[in-house]
Amino acid sequence: MKKLLFVACGLLMAGTAFAQKDVLKAAKNKMSVEVPDHAAIASMLEGAMTNPETANDVYTWYLAGKNGFKTWQTGWEQLQIGGNPDKVKMSNAILNGYDYYMKAFTMDTVKTEDKKGNIKVKTKYSKEMAKTIADNKDNFYDAGVYFYDARELGKAYRAWEIFTLLPDLACLGKDAPAAIPDSTLSQTYYNMGIFAFQADMKPEALKAFMKAADHGQGEVAYDNALAMAAELEDLDAMEKIANDGFNKYGKQNYIGTLVSIYVKKGDYNKALEIINNAIAQNPQNSVLHNVKGVLIESTTGNEGMSAEEIAKANEEAAALYKQAVELDGENAEARYNYGRLLANKAYKLSDDAVDLSNQEYDALVQNQINPLFKAAAEQLEKSIAINPEANRQAFTILKNIYYNLKDDVNMNRIADLELQ
Repeated sequence: MKKLLFVACGLLMAGTAFAQKDVLKAAKNKMSVEVPDHAAIASMLEGAMTNPETANDVYTWYLAGKNGFKTWQTGWEQLQIGGNPDKVKMSNAILNGYDYYMKAFTMDTVKTEDKKGNIKVKTKYSKEMAKTIADNKDNFYDAGVYFYDARELGKAYRAWEIFTLLPDLACLGKDAPAAIPDSTLSQTYYNMGIFAFQADMKPEALKAFMKAADHGQGEVAYDNALAMAAELEDLDAMEKIANDGFNKYGKQNYIGTLVSIYVKKGDYNKALEIINNAIAQNPQNSVLHNVKGVLIESTTGNEGMSAEEIAKANEEAAALYKQAVELDGENAEARYNYGRLLANKAYKLSDDAVDLSNQEYDALVQNQINPLFKAAAEQLEKSIAINPEANRQAFTILKNIYYNLKDDVNMNRIADLELQ
């Protein structure tokens, strides 16, 4: 009985295999009619792509790929005569056709032996598949447009990615289409970045924006790439983008980014080298002096620094902020930083005066502390006037300064201004 059961199972398995082979034959026949039912053919082939007996047969994937491309072709022909095919379905079909053909390429090997026993490896379907893919290059672009219109942004990205890859796709060989002009590539990559960002595909967005930048899309591509790299906390990518962007366009915010990156990496000397080189090339640039001030001031938080070293770093940073203000009076960030350090210096003088007599302390307040507070207030007031949203902390510092100056009128004025 066990033997009979075993034989019966064997026959059942063979029957399944033969059934799948018959499906392939039937699918081919259905594809040959004048108006093929591509959806029915695709459904027929789904079983063959998962059945072990036919899933490893290149013919299965060749047929499935061919049906995908013909589905697109049928829909395209309907469009040309004013029809209304489902553009998303035909776009999905061409993507599937590409994927199926790419799998078939890896399986398409035919070994033959000549009279001398030499083994030769040939392909059976690759030439046809390569030509079909190459001939459909622009159709992948159109599929991306259709996906975008349907707000299927991830698929729009994928379709355009294939469009950009085809000229360099090794499996296409001599059938590969001509290289795409940089002007077209740069805009395509940029749009791919937008698609990917909107689809919350941030790594893909970063990749696309970087390629757009490489192909000449301009500053906006660098800016968007840098934003994506920052969101992904990819310091290496940020470093490359900021370096390339600064070398190409000289934008100062790239310098600030580079300095920030090297500080995060703990490479203070590299950060200082970057900013010093930039200042040497642009000595009148207010932004660069402000950035260097921030860098110098950031060292005061390092472990092991003596009080003297901290004081020296703060003095150097304050001098840089002051220079930045002198170079550009509209630099709200520099004015904020300069005013903040002046106020900090006043507080430090007050904190260190614990051993002074009342008379000595009053003299210190009148001659040093209050003048520092007033100078700080001047810078912070101007910073707020230029851009009240640049540093909201400026309002808090100003209120404290006027409190210490016993200037209730200005303290209340700033409190009211903060609420506006």
